[in-house]
Amino acid sequence: MLDVGGELCGWVCSMSHVQSSAAELAQLFDESSVPVYVLDEDRRIVFANRACARWTGLPMKRLLGLRCAWHSDAEQGTAAGAGAGLCPPPQVFSGQTRTAVVHCPAAAGQTVYRRGHFLPLSDGGDESAGVIAILEPVDCPIETALEATATDDLLHEQLRRLRRRMATRYRIDSLLGDSPLVTRARAQVELAATNGASVLVVGPPGTGKDHVAKSIHYYRSEPGLLLPLDCAILDVNLLRSALRSAWAKISGVCDGVSTLLLSDVDAMPVEAQSDLVDLLRLEARPGRLIATATRSLGSLASAGEFSTVLASQLSTITIELPALAERKEDLPLLAQSFLEEVNARGGKQVAGFTGEALDLLCGYAWPENLDELAAVVRQAHERSQGAEVAARDLGETIHCAAGAKVHPPRVDETIVLGEFLASVEKELIARALKRAKGNKTKAAKLLGLTRPRLYRRLVQLGMEPPDFQEV
Repeated sequence: MLDVGGELCGWVCSMSHVQSSAAELAQLFDESSVPVYVLDEDRRIVFANRACARWTGLPMKRLLGLRCAWHSDAEQGTAAGAGAGLCPPPQVFSGQTRTAVVHCPAAAGQTVYRRGHFLPLSDGGDESAGVIAILEPVDCPIETALEATATDDLLHEQLRRLRRRMATRYRIDSLLGDSPLVTRARAQVELAATNGASVLVVGPPGTGKDHVAKSIHYYRSEPGLLLPLDCAILDVNLLRSALRSAWAKISGVCDGVSTLLLSDVDAMPVEAQSDLVDLLRLEARPGRLIATATRSLGSLASAGEFSTVLASQLSTITIELPALAERKEDLPLLAQSFLEEVNARGGKQVAGFTGEALDLLCGYAWPENLDELAAVVRQAHERSQGAEVAARDLGETIHCAAGAKVHPPRVDETIVLGEFLASVEKELIARALKRAKGNKTKAAKLLGLTRPRLYRRLVQLGMEPPDFQEV
């Protein structure tokens, strides 16, 4: 049974076959109680009816000209957020009719959903001249409505909702996902963000350690000063000077809780470690310490490579970030997140990934973790020719890795010469004995051996018991 929105969709489709004026269409839409808007080929809203303005809560002059982009990286209440919520799937601009869930923020801060029917407009050529969007109420739980959407639409909405749940002053996109390791890391971040204790963020390169560290600092509504120091690039003298200068600067800040961020603290020279220990012994310690490391400070201290005192003081709360290879179930959501970050910049819009492309991404080892995934997705977005990233759009490294799995290199077997020659000799003797019907004298002649020599070899090769005697 068609509701009002469905009837209006059918009417629009039928009107495409007759010569109707734009004024007639506009009048019909404006009188409808169903929200309707029209986007041009640049994804800007060029028409919206009064029902659409009422539903979005946006004044008409703000709604018209709003550019829609397919991403979830936007705050609610902003123009970018409204445009992202109303954006149709990019496939519509390639001529496909699609149905997808759209949303807008309600006055109470909740999100109101509608089912959008998106109909491409054609100017007679291959390219879309725009899109008509007709919105009808969602008459079932939103989870049920989402189950009927395409995979890339579903990832898009999952990403938007997860980002909203995780929203802080400084979002932690590197911890998107529901894998057990990431769920634990998010809980550790929340504990650290609401606690003034020292924090150590440990993880392989490319897992977003500095991003997580900054998120902890900016979690407070009124954060103080953040002073980052890269322990891996400063020599001992510069690091000593920078530590004392940073500590003095933090001491002079009265507003908020200031933070000294020590990046790659496991690379800090031993002499600078001693200086930091001395600074930490001051009775009135200003601010808080957050450090990042690739290796466990406890393990380094046990091996005599790091100050035991400093390792203890920096590791009051330790957050362990997993490698991407350890959280492969999060990869589709992370890839979609990086893709939508590119969409948010404007220009070409890509909806998601084909199943084959996702399979290739999930099959790769990702030695450089999230940094490598982000770079691969950016390049694939640039190469893509359609509304989705296809397998052909992924880089050569991904395809080579997949090919290596299908056709692994042959491992040459080691040949132990003595064992190999012994096996050949046993085979020849066995054949000679079979041909001689067990007569060892005849077998020796066939092999060109003397009878005593054959008897000795039979014993040596284990073909006769050691107590065998020639008769």
